[in-house]
Amino acid sequence: MIDLNKILEKIEEADIITIFRHVRPDGDAAGSQLGLKEWIKYNYPQKEVYALGNEVFDTYPYVDEVDDETVAESLAIILDTSNRERVDDTRYTLARESIKIDHHPAVDDFATYNYVDEDAGALCEYLTLILDGFDKPMPKSAAKYLYSGILTDTLSFRTASTNKRSLKTASILADTDIDIYDITENIFKQSEKIFNFRTYLRTKIVNEDGLAYVIFEDEDYIKYQISDSVARFQVAEMNGVESYKIWCIFTKNKEGRYDGSLRSKKAYRVNDIAEHFGGGGHVNAAGVKDLSEDDLKVILKELKDRVK
Repeated sequence: MIDLNKILEKIEEADIITIFRHVRPDGDAAGSQLGLKEWIKYNYPQKEVYALGNEVFDTYPYVDEVDDETVAESLAIILDTSNRERVDDTRYTLARESIKIDHHPAVDDFATYNYVDEDAGALCEYLTLILDGFDKPMPKSAAKYLYSGILTDTLSFRTASTNKRSLKTASILADTDIDIYDITENIFKQSEKIFNFRTYLRTKIVNEDGLAYVIFEDEDYIKYQISDSVARFQVAEMNGVESYKIWCIFTKNKEGRYDGSLRSKKAYRVNDIAEHFGGGGHVNAAGVKDLSEDDLKVILKELKDRVK
């Protein structure tokens, strides 16, 4: 039985807490990070709490700045990150102690204390249940971030990982009187350039017997003034097509290598294939990076074999 009270014990002991998340943060990573920061600041206002990272996610437009000496005096909490290479700011290694809280397959226990729930539909779901178990108030400022993270990782409760606990957790957060409509509108709004890019994306889809994929050269997304990571994030646009069993987007970077986002229906696992190429993730949602053209051909073949 995992002792989750150790998390509260360590938070209460620490005067300084630094919170980290993974590179190329999505809503679940940034939402859990800022949600935890707001929760700690509300319940322990005397503590110094910093949300750290090198990249800013559009909907969560800030990270804190702090010197190495402060990090070295802190308790580091790393969220939504399966392995040490994906932590967005390696200074977590300077901290006195560290706690990892995650919902990806447990591949690397790199922290002092490691807590992983692979059944959670989102890290924000798991984190909310942990915090709710501490019998402390859940401030509205924290709840809005945690709810937004659940929305993004479950695609509004539509992914294979969504379960009854996901809905229970959303209800706990809704009890704080957050504006559900406003949060949903903010998360899923799209600019005209994204709308136009999604239209272009549909013209590029190749469907080979249930494997649907798009390969973007760098000029494909640059002309729409978006980044390669934003281009790959549009893989969700391919969700729900009846004939698609596995669907992917690959983007070519300036070094001539390819990064990819892989998604699949519940019966078709993709994270094991991603792991063959140095990537990983959830059973039905995974990523790869730094593929050569030959690697790309091989992974497409493996994915095609999988749908057969």
